[in-house]
Amino acid sequence: MKSIYIKDKKFFSLPDSLCAAIGNFDGVHLGHQKLIEECKKHGYKSAVLTFYPHPSVFLKKIPNYPLITPLEKKTDILSKMGIDYLIVVEFNEEIASMPKEEFLEALHLMNIKACVCGYDFTFARRAEGNILDLAKEFEFYEIKKYILNDIRVSSTYIRELLSNGNIEEANRLLGRQYSIRGNVIYGLQNGRTIGFPTANIDYKNFYLPKTGVYFVNIIVEGIPYIGMANIGHNPTIEWNEKIKLEVNIFGLDEDIYGENIEVYFIKRIREEKKFKTVEELIKQLKKDKALCLEYAGDLNYTK
Repeated sequence: MKSIYIKDKKFFSLPDSLCAAIGNFDGVHLGHQKLIEECKKHGYKSAVLTFYPHPSVFLKKIPNYPLITPLEKKTDILSKMGIDYLIVVEFNEEIASMPKEEFLEALHLMNIKACVCGYDFTFARRAEGNILDLAKEFEFYEIKKYILNDIRVSSTYIRELLSNGNIEEANRLLGRQYSIRGNVIYGLQNGRTIGFPTANIDYKNFYLPKTGVYFVNIIVEGIPYIGMANIGHNPTIEWNEKIKLEVNIFGLDEDIYGENIEVYFIKRIREEKKFKTVEELIKQLKKDKALCLEYAGDLNYTK
């Protein structure tokens, strides 16, 4: 897959005629996947045109807008889907204020011959452009809303599921296990003192699931491990104002500070809670680990 970055409205012609799926595609969920796969069916090179940073950074004035799939993760997923081109347009005030006619001209300039969009897609200044405008200018393929078991699959709904801790349903609608990727950074090392050392993850602007303890799969230097993750404030030993993501990796007892690891969320075990004593916390963590190992056995994960 070739990645093309468009900055400062400097659009340019690409060497191949393209069928492009256009949108934000946060999550690249089952509905997005159906739309993207449509790009491969019409005799052109396939392309995904998306925006970075997410338009909400400017439109909603949210500087660290949390994402289900930040650009690096989204790129990996699209590459595995066999897309020929990823076109990333820098989203800023200039792009947000583009008239629809100018946006359509930019698509023509990039050698886009056909477009695939969702039924409710809008674009350009004040969302004045819509799929009818695209259909007048290009071969156009509209994808209806994706319904799975009477549920409309959308990024908004998946965010709601993650916020409620319903990780299994979120995974079903994503078509994969939700994951967060980040570097291991130094923490307070309290876990090591109680026999449960944890890797503290710099999760940047990944969307965090609900606070609590999760059974997880972790990839470290290409090697899969199982473990348990805690998302929360560490209320028993030392309260942290910022929510932390910490992972106790079973069977790994070495220094991995600075490593970039990926944490896959499989099942939520319990709420985060404040224990009266450290001893009570340790007792509960032992129960949590035993439960994770039980889940691992049921799901054929290796220890």
